[in-house]
Amino acid sequence: MADLEISEDQLTKWADHCLRMNHLGTLVQREIAAGHLERAAHLSERARRRAWIVLNEMFEAGARKPAGYREPDPQ
Repeated sequence: MADLEISEDQLTKWADHCLRMNHLGTLVQREIAAGHLERAAHLSERARRRAWIVLNEMFEAGARKPAGYREPDPQ
């Protein structure tokens, strides 16, 4: 594996994204338990979008795409 130079700022940005996704996941669970499914769906979508941002940034930084990875359908 080649040594990659990832800046501390970039790593910190990814860590922040991970923390926020984790928080959103916690909120989704709470909203489901409370029966607020529309709010849970909204929070879940926010977490999904953030995950794609992190994934694409990691690919741009040199991460290999996992086995079986397929680009999303543009539609």
